[in-house]
Amino acid sequence: MPDLTTLFGPTERTITRSGERRTVQVRRPYDATPGELWSAWTRPDRVVRWLGEVSGDRVVGGTVRLMMSPPDADIAELQIETCEEPQRLVAAWSWPGEPDSRVELLLEPAGDSTMLTLTHSLVAEATAVDYGFGWEDFLNRLTEYLADRDPAIVSWTDAQEHLKPLWQAAAGS
Repeated sequence: MPDLTTLFGPTERTITRSGERRTVQVRRPYDATPGELWSAWTRPDRVVRWLGEVSGDRVVGGTVRLMMSPPDADIAELQIETCEEPQRLVAAWSWPGEPDSRVELLLEPAGDSTMLTLTHSLVAEATAVDYGFGWEDFLNRLTEYLADRDPAIVSWTDAQEHLKPLWQAAAGS
């Protein structure tokens, strides 16, 4: 497989420790405006193309259900805490069988592009690496979607094989 940096652009990966929990962060520039990226994250007709099916009350205080695209097909429940269009979205994250955590999306203009920072905090140590390469896999799908290519060409098997070791290194494992 070609170098993922060549395919999807430079990506910063970090996992930090806070007691028994971890914070997973992935940062990547996109050749898009903050508004274009915001739309790809918040409009159900666009989100379904690269992340999963969204339903529910998409306002602060509302609950949103996200049925992840395969291979997961599980449903995350998100309680919207902050919505500052087009730059910041924060939600409490509930995933079946895991302690609740928190996801924050930050979109910052960077010249002609936008820096996307996704921070998933309060994650259990046992799942931090999986969240890291899982989110990066979906960001790779977002890259394909924004380039008018089929996000389905991004292989989950390749993500596990090529991205998991990078996230294990970020975790110090």
